Order: sequence, then structure tokens, then C-alpha cells
Amino acid sequence: MVKGIFIAARGLENRTKNIDVVANNLANLSTTGFKREVPFIEILNQEGQISIQQLKDFSPGELVSTSNTLDLALTGKGFFMVQTENGSQLTRNGNFQISSDGFLVDQSGNKVLGTKGEINFGEMAFQKEQTIAISNTGEIRFGDQEVDKLKIVRMNDVQNAERAGNANFITDEENISVMEDNEFQVHQGYLEESNTNPILEMEAMINLNKDYESSQRIITYLDQSLSRTTEIGRV
Repeated sequence: MVKGIFIAARGLENRTKNIDVVANNLANLSTTGFKREVPFIEILNQEGQISIQQLKDFSPGELVSTSNTLDLALTGKGFFMVQTENGSQLTRNGNFQISSDGFLVDQSGNKVLGTKGEINFGEMAFQKEQTIAISNTGEIRFGDQEVDKLKIVRMNDVQNAERAGNANFITDEENISVMEDNEFQVHQGYLEESNTNPILEMEAMINLNKDYESSQRIITYLDQSLSRTTEIGRV
């Protein structure tokens, strides 16, 4: 009976974690480039040991047109790279802008990386008579002048990545490969929406809450049964 309480309590803990995961997915429904997390699952290995795994869903979100020159979206399995105070990070959020000192940056001020390093327009950025054009393979031109080329990379093992922010990820350098031009497309004037499906997430939340309540009832029943057994033993 004690073992039954332990098993039910472990199930209660897992369901609590999964409710938090689904709630976070729903909270980031409008976060550009967000990749939902899959609820924790139990994996039985060859030795018969149970381990808990957390997976991420890297399926693409829908592309939406913004008509903003510096909004970029990717098709394919690639990621943009940005340089932060804590090192480089990977993201599908292409909501970029030009900083006051001429660098291409994300909304947090992190500099976007190109094949030459941090992408810098320099004084060109403030010449309003010229336009910025970004090709499907990531070449950036300011008027007739080539600026740089976006560094588009893939993760060889996407599950070997940690979330560094709502839409950013960090991973080992050995897990990163630069993509060939024919493996991705850059879409200027578009952003990638979150891949969270609100209907599916709400359905998952309802089912998890039902399972949580069931586990609570089981624990209460077993606890009461154990108490009665203890009282009988005293008589």
C-alpha cells in the first residue's frame, strides 16, 4: 500500500511538471519563433530503468507577412545566430533591427552573426536613399553594396540544446554545422509564428488536470486505507 502511495505521488509530481510545460507553451503562443516543449515522458531503457525525458518540438510555425525589411523568417531546419553576453545563441526569431551604431541586432540588442562576424552596416545604415535587400540564401545588400551574409546553422541533435530564452537556444559548438545554401531559404519581410497549437495545448491541459485529480483521489484513498489498517493493528 505504501508502494502504491509512492507510485501515485510520483505520477502527481510528473503531472504537475507537465501542467507547467503546457502552461508555458500557451504563455508563448504569440512569441515569434517559439518552439513548444513536449510534456515529460517516462522512458524504459534496456536495463529496465525508468528515466524522465523532456523533448522539444522543432516543427516550423507559420510564416506571416509583416512588410518590414528587417523581419526575417527561415524555411528548412536552420537557425539564425546571435552574439550575447553569455556567448552565441541560436534562434528562429528573425525580428531584427539596426542599432544606433549600425549593427544588425535582435530585440534584446544581441548582434546578429554573419559569415564575417557581427553584421555591421556602419555609416550606410543611415543613408535613407538606399534600401536593404536580403536574398533567399542570406546575402545582405545595401543598395548596390554587399554587406555580409547571414550565418545560418543547424543543430545536428536538436534535443541536445537548452532553452536560453523564449525563442533562443544554446548548445555545444560540436553540435552546430553551417548549412549549405540549398538547405534553407531566408524570407525577407516575414516572421515565423510560434508552433504552439492552442487547441491541442488546451486539450492537453484539461486531460492533465483530470489525471492530476485522479492521482490525488488515489493518494487520499490509499492514505485513509493505511490509517484504518494501522488502527486495526492497535486493537
